[in-house]
Amino acid sequence: MHSPPAEHAAFGWRFVAPLCIGAALNPINSTMVATAVATIGEHVGAGADRTVWLISILYLSSAISQPVSGRIADRIGPRKVFVAGSILVAVAGFAGFFVHSLWGLVALRAVIGAGTGAVYPAAMAMVRQRADSLGLPPPNRVLGWLATASLTTLTVGPLLAGLLVQTVGWEWIFILNLPLALLSLAMVLAFAPRDRPREPGQRAALDVGGMALFAGAIVALLFFLMELREPPWWVLAVSAAFVVLLVRYERGLRQPFVDVRMMAANRPLLLTYLRITLAFVVLYAAMFALAQWFEAARGLSPTQVGMLLLLIFGVGALLSSFGSRFSAIRPPLLIGAVSMIAGSLVMAWVSADSPIWLFALMCLCFAPSAGLSMLANQMAIYVQAPAEQIGMASGLSRTAQYLGAIIGSGVIALAFGAHPTDAGLHLIAWILAVTALLFMLATLVDRSLSKR
Repeated sequence: MHSPPAEHAAFGWRFVAPLCIGAALNPINSTMVATAVATIGEHVGAGADRTVWLISILYLSSAISQPVSGRIADRIGPRKVFVAGSILVAVAGFAGFFVHSLWGLVALRAVIGAGTGAVYPAAMAMVRQRADSLGLPPPNRVLGWLATASLTTLTVGPLLAGLLVQTVGWEWIFILNLPLALLSLAMVLAFAPRDRPREPGQRAALDVGGMALFAGAIVALLFFLMELREPPWWVLAVSAAFVVLLVRYERGLRQPFVDVRMMAANRPLLLTYLRITLAFVVLYAAMFALAQWFEAARGLSPTQVGMLLLLIFGVGALLSSFGSRFSAIRPPLLIGAVSMIAGSLVMAWVSADSPIWLFALMCLCFAPSAGLSMLANQMAIYVQAPAEQIGMASGLSRTAQYLGAIIGSGVIALAFGAHPTDAGLHLIAWILAVTALLFMLATLVDRSLSKR
């Protein structure tokens, strides 16, 4: 067994820092727009029915880009994909100086989703490639930093966007991507080792047909999940048809985009994707439902709301950093499940007249699920996925996150309707409690989690 100094030498700050910046680009872009979308709508003359595309297009683009980019990283090398993704984000950030129409901004958000979606699976693949080349075990410390970077920016995003909108203008939620992407790009080019030479078989042509079928399935599914108040069942049927076609098509290929045979035989990996989806239903529904309810029903200021949400993701980031010191996977998942259940039960009890300290306690209850669950599921992906498919597997884990986020958004729309109420919040709470129980069940039945 290798000593901790070996891991520290292999994963110094110059290697890890740009990966953390890259991993943070997608979460920060997914939350910054929530604070700025109303202001953007006023400036471009668009109502909420059209500005919602600024939010949903990033989900759609990222959900497709992450596994596609992960597969490309597995084939041609993760460093190349990381560089390409960073360039896309930088270009979109530069274009933020000039684009001021709604659909132009929607197009920029799509490019940002594609670029940031490429960076995370490439970062995971770079970590796995470096550890395997040196014969090191899973670098929990590095995985913890990646999870902490994502959690921290989920919290900082709304606060940072509010500051930018009030001081320098809403355009800077786009422009900010330029310096961040250039910084991560420069550091990767300077400090990350080049991709290993690929064998001829690894350079086989990409499965474009499989990618197209996967994209069709995801787009149809996400459109269905965004309309849960009046479900368009025919769209769900279209998604199911794409999935059936994808499975049949991929089974006939030697090097498919989605290795359905491996997935079918790898039940632990499927359970991890299920847990990720369930966890993000709870986390995103809790975050956005509480943000709306605190302000509309309780009358808290945006600053107060931001400080309360900081208790979820800020404390969660600290717990993630602490949890990375340990190699066990099942215990943090069970702690996260209990945390989700506790937070949901407190949510079902509070009302608009409840004291602030009770709101703070409720947010703290959710913190372990944000920190420990995200880290443990990330560690599970690392050990359950085949080494040669780690990029694709990591990309699919982010797709699972966005599925959970969209389902959580649908739950909020279903429960709140036109205005957040105590009754709506309580309905969301009971839905989240049931979701948390399913998360716990998916943890208990996964025997592979006993491995370290």
